Amino acid sequence: MSKLTLTLKLPFYRLNACKAAEFERLTLLNTEVANTLLKVDKSERRKYTSKDFHHVEIGSMWINQTIRNTCAQTKVKKFKRLPIEVNNQGYSVSRGW
Repeated sequence: MSKLTLTLKLPFYRLNACKAAEFERLTLLNTEVANTLLKVDKSERRKYTSKDFHHVEIGSMWINQTIRNTCAQTKVKKFKRLPIEVNNQGYSVSRGW
């Protein structure tokens, strides 16, 4: 029986002080964006896209996930910390034999 291996390349695989500081900065920026979205009415919040946040230096894949997370949270008034969450939008699986 053949064996199939799945490999994911993660940007923070070998975490050093510089990458940790950058991840913390992006986490704070993501938390700011999420708290800004929470101030908007929920019906209006669903209309936002990553184009509305082009001035923020977080990638569109991460911004879209933040918008989804804030729309899903119904009873949250403010996020203390919302780390960047990655879903499968930006990945492709390939066979590497």
